[in-house]
Amino acid sequence: MSIRVVLGEDNILVREGVRALLDSQDGIQVVGVAEDAPSLLAAAAEHEPDVVVTDIKMPPSFRLEGIDCAQRIRADHPGTGVVVVSSHDDEEYAIALLGKGQSGLGYLLKDRIAQGHELVRAVREVAGGGSVVDPVIAERLSGRRETEDEDRDVLDLMARGLGYADMAEALDTTQEAVDRRVTELFRRMAGDQAGSGVADEFKRLHAAVVEQAASRRTLASFVPQQLADRLAAQPETAIEPQELEVTVLFSDIRGFSTLAEQLPTRDVASIVGRHLSAMAEVVLEHGGTIDKFQGDAVMAVFGAPDPQPDHAERALLCAVAMQARQAALNAGGWDADVPELGVGIGVNTGTVIAGTVGGGGRLEYTVVGDAVNVAQRLQSEASAGEIVASAATVAAAPEVAAERIGARPVKGRSEPVEVYRVPTSGS
Repeated sequence: MSIRVVLGEDNILVREGVRALLDSQDGIQVVGVAEDAPSLLAAAAEHEPDVVVTDIKMPPSFRLEGIDCAQRIRADHPGTGVVVVSSHDDEEYAIALLGKGQSGLGYLLKDRIAQGHELVRAVREVAGGGSVVDPVIAERLSGRRETEDEDRDVLDLMARGLGYADMAEALDTTQEAVDRRVTELFRRMAGDQAGSGVADEFKRLHAAVVEQAASRRTLASFVPQQLADRLAAQPETAIEPQELEVTVLFSDIRGFSTLAEQLPTRDVASIVGRHLSAMAEVVLEHGGTIDKFQGDAVMAVFGAPDPQPDHAERALLCAVAMQARQAALNAGGWDADVPELGVGIGVNTGTVIAGTVGGGGRLEYTVVGDAVNVAQRLQSEASAGEIVASAATVAAAPEVAAERIGARPVKGRSEPVEVYRVPTSGS
């Protein structure tokens, strides 16, 4: 069964030449011709051919009649394929034809007509519901797609706030190569091939994003992500003070001041750095906020800045995990010749005022109140490897085991505080 073709071409010499070429092929028959867009649509409706072969530009306006007709014909006659023959090797024309992802369409350069088998192959392909793109255009589209994919990768990395060093590692290339790719990308985006400076402005904006992201990552090392995001978004805006019930935890290395007098400063810094880093990780893993470091001591808060109904339980479990982590550090040994380090931890639950304090462009998030003072005093009551908690904390966390050790006087309070000992994994 022959493939029936309607041919649209305003140049009579080209039209008759293509007609003769197609008619000479076995299994192909030209059943109608047209010299402009309206007559092409009429011929397609009259003959309902298997394939329409059309020039890209025809009367009446010599714009994109061939592409417009192709879309109309495919919509009105889904069984009819269309091959657009064009003298334009700009891939944008092919995208205009094929960009919607429809099958049964072909885009062929007129240079291919001299190679009769290329046009015949295209006709047979679209008649079967396939699609054809001229090899020259296909190669350009492939290169364009690769460039777009590379640009997308670079933009994704930049949107994550990565600097050139991290981008180079992610892309397995050098920082110099990343800089060239970023510059070329920004110039394409800005139409700045002549280097007017718009690309440099984009790069400066990227540097600002990187700086902000780095600040946020640093901040997130000490406080929960939601607070880090809030402070990074409005670094000069105070978080309004609010009254919250929280649980405060204090930890401190026992006897470290005496030990530090006997060690070189470098060893002291190394030991404190490893200890504080490990304790901070445990606090954040349990949803706490690092309020401050004081020498080798840690103050952490649970239940602020965002309320947590289980803040007391989180704090006690965190204290147990901190003791276990310190034991692991001791088992791993220290760079300096020091004995095992023991940590005392105090935990208390109560009402505080939480918010940012400070001035002169420097703001610090903290909590203040009697509950903080009690937690600090309880920490001073704890021996190495011990966790001491107030009755208020134990009552708020009934799932955590604790044993009463009696009332203890607390400096600055007229009434003693009921104190409990929380067993650790090693006790």
